[in-house]
Amino acid sequence: MIDKLALQLTSYICPEAYNNVKDRARIQYGLNVLLSEGFKIVSLLLFFNIIHRQKYFYFSLLILLSTRVFAGGVHLKGNLNCLLVTTLMFILTSVLAPLIPRLPKVYYLLVGIASFLIVLVRAPIFSVMRPIKSNKKKLQYKFTAALSVALWIIILLFLESTPYVNCGFSTILIQNIQLVLVKKPKL
Repeated sequence: MIDKLALQLTSYICPEAYNNVKDRARIQYGLNVLLSEGFKIVSLLLFFNIIHRQKYFYFSLLILLSTRVFAGGVHLKGNLNCLLVTTLMFILTSVLAPLIPRLPKVYYLLVGIASFLIVLVRAPIFSVMRPIKSNKKKLQYKFTAALSVALWIIILLFLESTPYVNCGFSTILIQNIQLVLVKKPKL
């Protein structure tokens, strides 16, 4: 449905007389991404507001956006698959993780160190639809992702609120599990 809507919007933006195929494809891809991500965010916002877990959802989303943009991760085919897996991930980080009692600080530190090392080794995992061809750009993404993870680990280690600490570390952990499980696409 989103693909059809993106195609229709592209035809409005680029009339038939405009025959630059590459530009049309870029516009259609951009609209598809905007529409599917917009739909996903609105759906998640509504869901977590309905179940009254929005503050943990927002916190988890903030951490995820500041790391995943640079580190990458799983890219699923189909908007519904993506929405379902994303919802499941946020249920784990925003509903279940805050319920876990506080663990000894050493466990959080170990998860943090492992996550930092995983990002340094595996990031960035990019989509075949949006490849990163420049090695310089790959290094920039890798170090930005590692810096983001390191900053979040430091912040989380000093937070007093157990639900937020568990929410944050579970978000970082799930994001980094993706980096380990996903095969890097070949160009």
